[in-house]
Amino acid sequence: MVDEATLAAASAAVDADEVVAFARALIAAKSENPGGTEDEAASVASGILSGLGAVPEIVRSEAGRPSVVASIGTDAGPSLAWNGHLDVVPAGSLDTWGHDPWAGDIDAEGRLVGRGAADMKGPIAAALAATAALRRARTTMTGSLVFHLAADEELAGVHGTKVLWERGLLTQDAVIVGEPSEMQVGLAERGGAWFTATAFGSAAHGSQPHRGVNAITSMARFLIRLPEVLPEREHPLVGRPTVNAALISGGSAPNVVPDRCEVDIDRRIVPGETDPEEVRAPFLALVESLRARHPEVEIDVELREWTEAAEAPADTEIVRIAVASVAAATGMAPGLVGFTGITDARFYINQAGIPAVICGPGSLRVAHTADESVPVDELVAGARAYARMFAAFLST
Repeated sequence: MVDEATLAAASAAVDADEVVAFARALIAAKSENPGGTEDEAASVASGILSGLGAVPEIVRSEAGRPSVVASIGTDAGPSLAWNGHLDVVPAGSLDTWGHDPWAGDIDAEGRLVGRGAADMKGPIAAALAATAALRRARTTMTGSLVFHLAADEELAGVHGTKVLWERGLLTQDAVIVGEPSEMQVGLAERGGAWFTATAFGSAAHGSQPHRGVNAITSMARFLIRLPEVLPEREHPLVGRPTVNAALISGGSAPNVVPDRCEVDIDRRIVPGETDPEEVRAPFLALVESLRARHPEVEIDVELREWTEAAEAPADTEIVRIAVASVAAATGMAPGLVGFTGITDARFYINQAGIPAVICGPGSLRVAHTADESVPVDELVAGARAYARMFAAFLST
């Protein structure tokens, strides 16, 4: 076991100005998804890693999207992965921001503001600064710290961490996924079942609606009762499944009875829900229930995308180390929690069978919003916690 003096020295060596500088450089490197690529952010991250003594490798998907892989330390001992994603959601209308989303301003409350400040260029900066702190503290590493800075997490991760898994790069003994968790230790996450519901009707002249079947009306009947598709189940960490009608389109002209209406539906699944057809069945039952009273209703429900939920065991070394490190760095013992969003942790847990925790500074409550931000103090505390985690797992 690593002695407390070594852990304290690593934590104390974190430079707050360096954390902010790394975060601002990453925020300034635009990587909107959709709408752009991660190349500029990958270049910035690679430059920082090179300065820390690593030899970064760019791993591209077939579509050309870049992820950065870099190892620090020695292959002789245990291996710890730190995973974060380089892409961010689009900034949206700049009129909704009080700050330039790419400037990394620090506001009057001491919060770093910018797209990706919380989700998740701020956490990446904290992990990189923690690595720099280990070098300053001359921490002897008897294992390897491997950075997986991935592309495309915001749109299901198929061009990022999934590619790393397919190419045999997920081989570490444990992983920290640095999603913004308010420095709580996440062990489980929801998955997603994305359905497309299509209502079919019969077109008619808008002045004679009785001669047609209005597909939008049929869809409205379906959506009003949509909560009925949810099962009576609850996971102790991530809570109940949810359903959300997210996108809708229908009709062809204002003077025509619409013969088609389409809705994309986001059904979040919880650990234990593993059968796509079992999740789809209540949607089909709802359609049949509607048809009993409204025979004209014709709705197809098709699964468009399935993303597994994930849950890691609580009795692993990385969980123990993460809890102790956060408590020492923040003065507060973290809870073991669930993550309501989907993260790349699922590839390590489900596909690679690697013990995992989700832990990072920042909050999902401000992720994807205008003036996304993270307290600078929390970023620095995150870096100190990471320094302790890295030292505890990889040092003697």
